[in-house]
Amino acid sequence: MDEYGIHPSLELRRLFARQTIPSQGQSIERAQVLFVGLDANYSAQLLDYPEFFERILEYHEDGVAFWKRHGVHHPFLLAEYPLSRDRGGVPYHRRFSQMGLSLEFAERVSFVELLNVPTTGRTTESVFWDLFDPGYAQRLVDLLTDGSRRLVILSGSVHRTLSAAARRTALRVPQLILPHVGSEQRIGESRIVRWRHFSSAISQRELVGMGDEIRAFCDAASETPVALSPTPPSVASSWPKPPFSEAYVPRAGPCRKKFEE
Repeated sequence: MDEYGIHPSLELRRLFARQTIPSQGQSIERAQVLFVGLDANYSAQLLDYPEFFERILEYHEDGVAFWKRHGVHHPFLLAEYPLSRDRGGVPYHRRFSQMGLSLEFAERVSFVELLNVPTTGRTTESVFWDLFDPGYAQRLVDLLTDGSRRLVILSGSVHRTLSAAARRTALRVPQLILPHVGSEQRIGESRIVRWRHFSSAISQRELVGMGDEIRAFCDAASETPVALSPTPPSVASSWPKPPFSEAYVPRAGPCRKKFEE
């Protein structure tokens, strides 16, 4: 198993370093929907498969074009992925894809992380804090909470880590009261919501509800409605409306990492 730390690929690290706020997919400034994670983690073993690792670099060069070109939002979902599909971020992106977001969302979705470097290995808390850059994190937090019209989605682990960073460093974070899955806070025109981490056990019904919530937000924020991939009526109709009311708290599930929820 890889030791947790900065990914050994110099090319991948350069792609991160050239961005003030590294993001995957749409640029963070233009995206309507932002998924906030802890780190962008890739197995160092992928370097043993140079043809596939080119797909990783292609994705980080232009995530919007990647999604449109390959029909999937992340290289972990490509048929030629060479490692186990039961770990290493694959379950996360497989569940993300089960929300049913169509190719049009390539222009609207961005992934950002609390670390500004790519990592490898299973997250350990001490090394995470060694890699944590308060200056970068402040730029990220300022953008996420600037009140612009966007949907900001984070897990319980990201919420807790932001709170811990504010205690450990000079990071200034607005008070975010997100006590459970489904909690929401508004800052200006921004909606900041706490959802379950995609590496957790999530039912198909819950994933469909997440997709519906994203579609509704983007429809309201855009003059042109955005389509979802077809969903069986029996599944879609069973979701509570609205899908993440304060009264609705989905059951807990196992985690991929101790740092995640």
